[in-house]
Amino acid sequence: MRLIKTFILRLYTDPEQREQICGDLRALPGHKTFPFKNNSDLLTLLHRLVNKEVKDLPMTAAQDEKDSDLS
Repeated sequence: MRLIKTFILRLYTDPEQREQICGDLRALPGHKTFPFKNNSDLLTLLHRLVNKEVKDLPMTAAQDEKDSDLS
């Protein structure tokens, strides 16, 4: 079973600091926005949001998929 998550990513750049990227991330279908200030904040945020979704998946579905791969 694969988890597919859709995000809206908005990036903002400062013309004087082009290497600095900031913005916000919205995990659909909700309306809550998560801001980030740099690349590492964005990666941390993505990992947190995806891991939260994976943790909420039922274990039986993952086990059933493993069993079908062995057949």
